[in-house]
Amino acid sequence: MELRQLRYFVRVAETCNFSEASRQLNITQSTLSQQIKQLEDELGVKLLIRNSHSVRLSDVGEAFLAQAQRTLTAADTCIERIHDVQELGTGVLNIGSTYTFSPMLKETVLLFMKKYPGVKVNIHCHSMQTLMKMLDSQKIDVVLSYKPSQTFNDIDSHIIFDNRLAVIVADTHPLAKKGSIRLNELESVPLAMPTKGMQARCTFDRLVEGHDYRFNMRLESNEVNTLIDLVRGSHMATVLSQATVAHVKGISVLKLDHKGTSMEGSFHVLRNAYMKRSTKEFLRLLCENRSYGLALMDLF
Repeated sequence: MELRQLRYFVRVAETCNFSEASRQLNITQSTLSQQIKQLEDELGVKLLIRNSHSVRLSDVGEAFLAQAQRTLTAADTCIERIHDVQELGTGVLNIGSTYTFSPMLKETVLLFMKKYPGVKVNIHCHSMQTLMKMLDSQKIDVVLSYKPSQTFNDIDSHIIFDNRLAVIVADTHPLAKKGSIRLNELESVPLAMPTKGMQARCTFDRLVEGHDYRFNMRLESNEVNTLIDLVRGSHMATVLSQATVAHVKGISVLKLDHKGTSMEGSFHVLRNAYMKRSTKEFLRLLCENRSYGLALMDLF
């Protein structure tokens, strides 16, 4: 049995399609079929049930899939550890980020890439739920977000800086010099809001839950830079974390005068799993670059 055969089997199991699996693996369909057949012959079982239109896992194949995935993960971990020993001269760093958090990554990503040009960086922006599933299946190495409202099994979360939800307006807006604002005052302001499900929007929705506010929500977007540009060029307001707009010009950040506006910046890693050196180094640079003042004492 070879690791290559396990990778081929897992990819077919994930796609349920030999043609698509061979395309993703960049091999011919006949080679893929041959390798799977050799694996089945060696094991003495049928892992896949094929017909002219589709392919699906047999009951034995379903049981074997989990073992194959664990074996491949263990093999990949061995490779990553070898790469770590090579002073981060090569390897891949997979970072997951929620949409609201992603604007803060730019400086640290560029610094990391300059310092470690041999390490490829992949950034995946998704919802919190999607990112946690990706982390659990080890498709990404770390998740960066604001502190979620729920806990996730088998995932350790660490706060790296304190932060709060704020109201953002253009620096030419009539409210720009106000300093702070209450929720009821936002009823008279057209709003460009983060899409439901984004962390800033979730925090805002928790604040207003149970109250009879009448907000004029003119626009929603899951792209933070779009929201900032729209607000900067209009009389609309939005709600985002203070840290998200810390270095943005042309805007004014108003303190939201209400309890429950906390949005601590956090990172999340898989519990009891090997943490790649590149992940540790990226987190160290992130904290130093933003002066969050937290020592990652248990990671180094």
